Amino acid sequence: MLERVGDPRLPETGPLRRQILIYFVTSLGAGSPCAHRLSTILVVDDDESSRLVLKSVLEPSGHVVIEAADGQAALDLIRSLITPDIVVTDLSMPILAGEALISHLRTEPRTTCIPIVIVSGDIDEGLALRMAGHADAFISKPIDPAALDTCINALARHSLMAERAGQGVD
Repeated sequence: MLERVGDPRLPETGPLRRQILIYFVTSLGAGSPCAHRLSTILVVDDDESSRLVLKSVLEPSGHVVIEAADGQAALDLIRSLITPDIVVTDLSMPILAGEALISHLRTEPRTTCIPIVIVSGDIDEGLALRMAGHADAFISKPIDPAALDTCINALARHSLMAERAGQGVD
C-alpha cells in the first residue's frame, strides 16, 4: 500500500518552498527487514556541477536534496529551515570550509548526530576526518555513483533502525 504525504520539514513560505509529494511503503513485505527510507539530504559544495552530479545520483533513489554553496549557507539553512537527515559536504569551499562546517555540526546539540559524508578530492584530509570520527563516510572525487548510493542508503537505513530502537519499535 502506498501513502502520499507532504514533507513537513520544508518551509511553509519563501524561495526554498517546494511542493514535494513523497510516496513510501507503509506496509512491509514479509522478507523486508525495513522499508527504503526517504531522507532529506543537504548537499554542500561550492561547485554547481558537483552539486548537480550528487543530486542526479541521490534523487532517483527517492531522497529529497537541498543544496548549499558553502558551509555558512548550509548552517543558515539548518538553523532557519530544516534539519537534514544526512549532510554530504565537500571540504574546499569559500566562506566556511567543510571542516569548519563539520566542526559546527558536531558541537551543536541539534545536529551532533546527523550523519556526515565527505565527498572531496582531498583524500588525505577526508580520510583523516573520517578516521578521527568527525565524519561517517568519505567518498573521493570523482565520485563513483554506485558507491555514493550504497553509502547514503546504508546511512539512511541505519538512522531508521536507530530511530525505531529509540522509540521502542520492533
